[in-house]
Amino acid sequence: MAEDVGPELTRLLNRLMLPANRGALCAPVIAVAPAGVDAQTYPVLNTLASTGPVTVARLAEEVGIDRSGTSRYADRLQEAGLLRRTTDPLDRRATLLSLTPRGTRVIGKLNATLTEHLRSLTAAWPEGSAEALARGLELLLDGPDIPVARLGGTPGPRRAGHDGAGRAGRA
Repeated sequence: MAEDVGPELTRLLNRLMLPANRGALCAPVIAVAPAGVDAQTYPVLNTLASTGPVTVARLAEEVGIDRSGTSRYADRLQEAGLLRRTTDPLDRRATLLSLTPRGTRVIGKLNATLTEHLRSLTAAWPEGSAEALARGLELLLDGPDIPVARLGGTPGPRRAGHDGAGRAGRA
């Protein structure tokens, strides 16, 4: 690319990461969310939908918050009937978190709400702009050489709740 867009990307990504902007993007989702799902628990619920059954430690790593916060949010989601805890069949000392059938339905509806919100925000953009943004974000997050995010981009097969060496993550 002829022009150095690094400083502009830095400025824009810093703005996007501000809690107020993240909140504004997700406001329509939180507005229709059931009890137990709010701005703090939505990322936990959404990440769990992407990862499948995982330990609290693995979920905390994926979401980017500490274990105690993840555990508290999981408690709230469990009380709302959206999450369940089960014993890891490969390591009886570990507990796996997974969505309940209701949790799966709820996150599907919430993500459909977010999809419609994003469509409305980008509807008036010039032709191809939303697609270019999606491709650029995918490249930024998933590689090709140095992926930023692990969620949904782990190379090779990996059992949910276990690291690449087949060991269970600890809760």
